Amino acid sequence: MKLLRQAIAWAFIALVALFLTHPTAEQHSAFDGPLPLPAGLEPLLPPG
Repeated sequence: MKLLRQAIAWAFIALVALFLTHPTAEQHSAFDGPLPLPAGLEPLLPPG
């Protein structure tokens, strides 16, 4: 029984490691690109 629990634990660790090193597809976040701002707010932003 202990061996089965250890095997499940190692398999879970391996799956997590695989997911962290090879995330599924390209996950684009809303914060990856420039934020679309209304034209009236652009002068309020610092330059750069």
